[in-house]
Amino acid sequence: MCSLWLLLDSLTGDETDSPRGRLYYMRLLAEGRIDPNESVLTHLDRCLECRACETACPSGVRYGFLSELTRSQLAKQGKGPTRKSALQAFLIRHILPYPNRLEILMLPLRIAQVLKVTELLNFIPPLARVSNMVPPLPSNSLRRLPETFPAKNERKLRVGLLTGCVNSVVLSRTNWSAAEVLAAAGCEVVIPQNQGCCGSILLHIGHYDEAKKLARQLVLTFARYEPLDAVVVTAAGCGATMKDYGHLLADEPDVAELAKNFAAKVKDFCELLDEIGLPFPLRPLNWRVTYHDPCHLAHGQNIREQPRRLIRQVPGVEFVELPESDWCCGGGGAYSLLQPEFSEAILDRKIANIKATGADVVVTANIVCIMQIWCGIKKHRLNIRLMHIADFLKAALPLG
Repeated sequence: MCSLWLLLDSLTGDETDSPRGRLYYMRLLAEGRIDPNESVLTHLDRCLECRACETACPSGVRYGFLSELTRSQLAKQGKGPTRKSALQAFLIRHILPYPNRLEILMLPLRIAQVLKVTELLNFIPPLARVSNMVPPLPSNSLRRLPETFPAKNERKLRVGLLTGCVNSVVLSRTNWSAAEVLAAAGCEVVIPQNQGCCGSILLHIGHYDEAKKLARQLVLTFARYEPLDAVVVTAAGCGATMKDYGHLLADEPDVAELAKNFAAKVKDFCELLDEIGLPFPLRPLNWRVTYHDPCHLAHGQNIREQPRRLIRQVPGVEFVELPESDWCCGGGGAYSLLQPEFSEAILDRKIANIKATGADVVVTANIVCIMQIWCGIKKHRLNIRLMHIADFLKAALPLG
């Protein structure tokens, strides 16, 4: 497990680019024994926030929590991960968490994809890297999900579905797939209207107060649709954050109990389906399939076997394990935007492992992983299909 950060160490040749080194800096900063100079900040910024060190640590050190706390203090001093680029700071803080704003930003890409001239966007700096990370955008009409998907046959549960911020624009087709699969499995699926960002991307880069505001709004939005048996999430990073809302909002008396109850209901899409069972019979998919573990699913939520069990239940599938499956793909929230050199080096290793499987289809369960791996598939011109597990299972539902 420690090999993941040893890979980053090997890229820099510096032991301070390890969890131990960063924890040491965090402690010195907290005790006021060092100043947050550029050298210190650089080592902290290089962290993927993958939380693999938490899985490996025998002492149970909550590295992710400590890192977010440190970044929050640094961001208040104007020394957060986006300090070097006002454009990146604006994009991450004021565009990505807001679907309507993000849709406007994506308009040139949407047009370029239709006209098959996306390479022209490489001459527009704000869009260059983003355009290479975004799979073909779904129709705008797919963003408008109905408020309810009734359960097929006998209703087992009534669940709420998070549509997400980036998800609702880039993977709106996946939201439909998730709702249809859950409905087929016996869930009445409620999709709260005008729901917003969960706050995870802002929390990870240190904007703690802004993240809390978004979390609070989301809790209150879903509260209007109670009773719910579960709140289903298709993005691993969002789910990991939402499961911690009880802690995040503990100091806000008017929503603290609501947040605690909300957090207890949060379930990853794979987690819930594994509990209630897939709808049967399923259509056979004669594909060779491999699976990439999103960091915040495997390390943040300890959900590893559930997606594999779901994939293996589809008739005709030949499942092959991905070497270093739970190593980060280099996406790491906003890491691919903030640390492109390291991100690409880590991605290249992930793509080499994917090629080694001989898979026709790569399945994963997180928006950032899909965008990052798509970038690698495109760069290496691979004839491999990339799917969110919700879309994969939707393909296995009976026709009609």
